[in-house]
Amino acid sequence: MTLEEVRTNIDRVDKEIKKLFQERMELADNVAQVKAETGDDIFKPDRELAIIDKLTKDVGDDIKKEYIALIKRIMEISRKYQYGRTLELRDCLGIEYETAESAVDSVAMVKPELYICNMVSKDKVMTVDSFDEVGELIEQDKVEAGIGILEDVSVQAADEIHSMLVRKKLYINQCQIVTDSGVRKKVVLFTKRLVVTPDHNRMKVMFVCKNKSGALASILSMISDYNVNLTEIHSKPNQEADWNYEFYVELSGNFLEKEMQALIFQMMNETEHFQILGSYMCEGDF
Repeated sequence: MTLEEVRTNIDRVDKEIKKLFQERMELADNVAQVKAETGDDIFKPDRELAIIDKLTKDVGDDIKKEYIALIKRIMEISRKYQYGRTLELRDCLGIEYETAESAVDSVAMVKPELYICNMVSKDKVMTVDSFDEVGELIEQDKVEAGIGILEDVSVQAADEIHSMLVRKKLYINQCQIVTDSGVRKKVVLFTKRLVVTPDHNRMKVMFVCKNKSGALASILSMISDYNVNLTEIHSKPNQEADWNYEFYVELSGNFLEKEMQALIFQMMNETEHFQILGSYMCEGDF
């Protein structure tokens, strides 16, 4: 068989795959409609493993791994479609947020970072010794917001402020990139409220992967499938589970967009733990 003949056969097979894929997505839509009515889970790992085991019993070892990879990818794409359709069919995202920013009159910061504050007048700032104290002041309504250096861009992220945002369930509302002694620093303002406005271009989230092979790769592939750019990622050990990590991720996009809501919905359902840490416009040279 010549190369041209092989290519002709590949084109024929690709057309058959395309037709079958369209049929499979129609069936995925039927599944989404049923699950939207019943509230059933979209992601069922045990069922997917059973299907993979059943389908690969008669596949040769020379291509079994590749076939498993193909089946997993088809399942991932099918789930992506179902999450989006489910949100269209049923109001089930369950995330409360506001769509208007309000003025901030009282702020807390750690003392060593006061010099970098230009989001509010420094006479509105209460200084303390730790980010935990900043979070407690917000939690107790003694101040409306906190300000801190979230990251030295391209150098390192600040674990202490990230962890505090998770523990206190606070949200980043504003972000600026400030150059300090030649280093660009990401300075953020955070409050009790998740606020989303149409001009926001970033979301910050934290997730813990399920403890299984390929879990992180699956999440990163999921983000790519939604055509969302991942602008920052770092990890730190999860204190509640050995050999597992919290991943802190900044996503490019706006939570008001349907695709972003579907991505968040899928991440909520396919990670061990998930938390939104903010929505904001990232200003400055970044």
